Amino acid sequence: MKVCQVMAGDGDGGLESHFVELSNGLAGAGCHLVAIGHKKYRSRFESSVRHIPLDLSGGRRNPLLLAHLAWILRQETPDIVHAQANKAVEMLAQIRAVVPGYRVGTIHNSKRSTGMFARMQTVIGVSRGVVSNLTHPDVRVVYNGMKPYSEQAVDRSAFAQTFDLNPHLPITLSVGRLVPTKAFDNLISAWQPRHGQLIIVGEGAERPTLESMIRKRGLEQCVKLAGFRPDVRAMMQVADLLVFASHREGFSYALAEALLSSLPVLSTRVPGAEEVLPPEYLVECDNVDALRDSLSWLTQNLERAKQDQATLFDWARQALTVDNMVAETFNIYQEVMGRK
Repeated sequence: MKVCQVMAGDGDGGLESHFVELSNGLAGAGCHLVAIGHKKYRSRFESSVRHIPLDLSGGRRNPLLLAHLAWILRQETPDIVHAQANKAVEMLAQIRAVVPGYRVGTIHNSKRSTGMFARMQTVIGVSRGVVSNLTHPDVRVVYNGMKPYSEQAVDRSAFAQTFDLNPHLPITLSVGRLVPTKAFDNLISAWQPRHGQLIIVGEGAERPTLESMIRKRGLEQCVKLAGFRPDVRAMMQVADLLVFASHREGFSYALAEALLSSLPVLSTRVPGAEEVLPPEYLVECDNVDALRDSLSWLTQNLERAKQDQATLFDWARQALTVDNMVAETFNIYQEVMGRK
């Protein structure tokens, strides 16, 4: 079975990790896998994946980009073309009449505009929430998968010293790009010194605004902006809690990482989190008071939180793996090819 995976982004987040890990896994499962995407990802592919560098990060209606993508797909003649996320799906939808292959599109986040998925023959959502409002005859759900953490254990005292923290006080992480949809402004507004210490991992255009908020509230000693870091999994080994204040998510890779690290999670009611977390660990979006109250209780009851989410950690070790993500996707391919 020949599969062309298409990804139109050029970032370094969960979407890109999904594209690479799924391509590598499917190649290992026996697919003739061609990955079409930005050249920056070449080094992350296994030798069994053939990578065709194509920068699709420009306009999704750019006729030259669309023509180039169509030419590649016509040359490759895949059995399946699998587009990752809205932009790649929309580009595939526009050229569908002139390219071969069964069309699969994965939706990674809740978006207002999802009409392009109607042109796919099968739609995969990374959570039930992201496809809940989608009208389509063939919708599946395959959760994001992660590789097991295999790095050296992290010393909490050394970690605390790196960020000028007190290792004896609770350490809470929040992870994501510094953009409005992640609502880090709400999290900083909700944070109190009695909650312990907060490290926000990520970079983005909102940094100056968030730095100003931290200064105005006098939280410099207990709220740190760590910027982008490649060692988030290691940080989760010593943290006590992960918190999301987001307005919108798909199935966050940080959520999967936390559950696989047996790290309790508090989140707003967004897709992914609201499907797996116990109700008492969910708060309404944009409700700063509720977020503050939950943080006040949780940071005083961290062992209780671990006990409450222990069954969830066990589930994650079975369901949120790369092997499971690859196997479920491969099974979908086999089914639709048999049906075809």
